[in-house]
Amino acid sequence: MTANGELSPDTFAAFYELLKPFNKTGVDLKPETRFSEDLNFDSLVVMEFVATVEDRFDISVPMNILPDIATIQHLGLAVEKIVKAAKG
Repeated sequence: MTANGELSPDTFAAFYELLKPFNKTGVDLKPETRFSEDLNFDSLVVMEFVATVEDRFDISVPMNILPDIATIQHLGLAVEKIVKAAKG
């Protein structure tokens, strides 16, 4: 996370690469890209993508935060927070 609370460029770059095979609509990916509205993800695709993110960052994303995750930035900031907490 950057000092102004935005998604770090490194995390966005990682998400950009991870999203390529999931981006069936060909949407231009930005931090504000929405999973359901812009990428047409259903709940199954969201779960598959979250599993990919968990593998890439070697973390576990709590299922209870998923209803509050709407954009790449939302998920990215949550991942950055989980990674930071794991490092202590």
